[in-house]
Amino acid sequence: MWASVLETLRDTVLPNVSDPHARNATIQLIGLAAYAGRRGADPTRRRMEELSAALGAAAGQDVLRSCMAVLSDPYHRAHAVVREILERHLDEDLAVESAMLDAFRGQVPNG
Repeated sequence: MWASVLETLRDTVLPNVSDPHARNATIQLIGLAAYAGRRGADPTRRRMEELSAALGAAAGQDVLRSCMAVLSDPYHRAHAVVREILERHLDEDLAVESAMLDAFRGQVPNG
């Protein structure tokens, strides 16, 4: 469905939009359709479980707060592992969100 929306906006609507504001909004909608089509399932639960496993007993109820505490102490035993996991999560997010980021820069995403 999202691929169809993206293709219609990109190939049918955008070529016929001359108003700069409307054109920019259309490009952003194309980016949103590209993002929605590739984002997949919400990774939050999997990520929290992965971080909890890396933190061990230190995780407690608030995994992200525990991660912040670990990252603030470069000598903590889990510092390198937690940092690596969080960097990978960020890289995953940026790869999926790249279409939206491009669209907000005015570049038409391919899909």
